[in-house]
Amino acid sequence: MAATVGAGMLAGCSNRTPFAEEADSSPSGEPFAYTVTAHGIEGDGETEVGGAVQDLLDTVASEGGGVIYFPPGRYLFEQTPLVGSDTTLLGAGRSTVFEGVRPAGDEGRALLTNRGYDERGYGGASNWSVRNIRIDSPSSNGIMPAHAENVRLENIYGDAILYHHIDIVSSRNVTVDGYWASRGGEADSDAPLQFDAQKEGISANRVWDGTNDTLVEDDGTPTKRCTVRDFEINAENGPSHGVHIHRGEHELLTITDGIITGCQYTGIRSDPGESIQGMTVNNVSCLENARGITLGHIKSGREELTINNATIQTESAELAAGSGLYGAGFNGANISNVTVEGAFTNSIIFDDMENLRMNNITATGGVDQAFRFRDNVAVTLITSQATDCGGAGIYVGPESTLTYGGVQFDNVGSKIVVDGEIAEWDVSAKASLSRNFNRAGQP
Repeated sequence: MAATVGAGMLAGCSNRTPFAEEADSSPSGEPFAYTVTAHGIEGDGETEVGGAVQDLLDTVASEGGGVIYFPPGRYLFEQTPLVGSDTTLLGAGRSTVFEGVRPAGDEGRALLTNRGYDERGYGGASNWSVRNIRIDSPSSNGIMPAHAENVRLENIYGDAILYHHIDIVSSRNVTVDGYWASRGGEADSDAPLQFDAQKEGISANRVWDGTNDTLVEDDGTPTKRCTVRDFEINAENGPSHGVHIHRGEHELLTITDGIITGCQYTGIRSDPGESIQGMTVNNVSCLENARGITLGHIKSGREELTINNATIQTESAELAAGSGLYGAGFNGANISNVTVEGAFTNSIIFDDMENLRMNNITATGGVDQAFRFRDNVAVTLITSQATDCGGAGIYVGPESTLTYGGVQFDNVGSKIVVDGEIAEWDVSAKASLSRNFNRAGQP
């Protein structure tokens, strides 16, 4: 049984310890941090310190916020600390480890969240951050911003976890900048990083106070204007997904500058039937996953998808399955500078898309088809290539219309199979189409 730091140790404590590196500034301009060791909090891997950390967080909140520094060590949180507004938890990098200790039957409660997780809308804590720490917490969920706003999670290292290292729930303006995951979760919901929304009746996303758990407020607030960048997911335990977009509504999500490897279903996934109002995937490589990007089926209701400078590649024919890239239900999509390579059943499939524009796409190795515009897709495809597929280079399905030009075919069963309508691209439309791509941020 781990020892526990008593809450009483922190009564009346407010001393600040200078910390020169990566510190915020006091109102007078002097750099400072609250150093946990000055408050009797030790990262010895044996003592439970969650209650003491919460008392220190309360002290910092009462003084208007600040930086709390965790020196190298392993800190055991027997309850979920609640971070307040204008507060930073700062570690020393991989050597600062957070673990959530949970009793049998209460596994999976959040490692860390914010004050106001039970508020409606974005009424929780704002302008808080966690920086330079490692999560190694096999019996808990990870860092869970909930009903929060203006949150930064920087230089987060993820090792063992039950569900997700980072689980962004019904929050706005959350930025994950620098994230490296060696594993996914060990439970059924196992994506290392998840965008989530707490809808009515959802029983997941719970906070543990050491005795009881409480659900995040389930008012259906969308997760909005959130970004993950500079990341690597190299999941040695083979989770289903790398990044999971779950239980939307979601608005204006950006996934950029990263690598996802080792997923048994897909690198990036959104659930079928889920509303997405604006999504960008930029400069991302999905390597050696069963699929690359899978935006589950919906007939309509999604807006504005951008995928640019993406590589989807699976060399293992035994691992590759389904489609390398799948999307559905978007009104307005720009797909450019994308390579899909591997023995997927079909390299690329789209359903129920309006105003889909594709430029400089290379699809190689599909067992059946390279480009499959299956049903009710209006698409323009230019300057692209279909190579080494057993069936058609392009399939145009019922109620679909394809305008194409500058498409090359190499070693395909048939160039184009049509059950819908096709037209050759009008060269005179080149300038207009180029402007459309550029307007959407495409080269």
